[in-house]
Amino acid sequence: MPKNIYDDQKFNENEPAKDPIFISKEFKIIRISLKKGLTIEPHYGSHVVFFYVLRGKGIFTTGSGEIELGENDYISLKETEPRGIKSLDDLVVLVIRN
Repeated sequence: MPKNIYDDQKFNENEPAKDPIFISKEFKIIRISLKKGLTIEPHYGSHVVFFYVLRGKGIFTTGSGEIELGENDYISLKETEPRGIKSLDDLVVLVIRN
């Protein structure tokens, strides 16, 4: 049955909403929704990650510094790079990671 990427999408007032879209042994697809002004503090992960902005815009922390991404922009980060997000608008991001 087909689904829409925005099915059951919601924003939490005080923290990012992280909704699993698809999970397998090989990779995960997660939708992250951040109200304007919310952040995911820069941190390190043990995995490669791909961020695709569906709606809004935000500042993304990378190993090279910060970069602003808007709708239909994307970035991929190695497992050795920091990652973080600060939402400049209500922001919806599709995340693919191994």
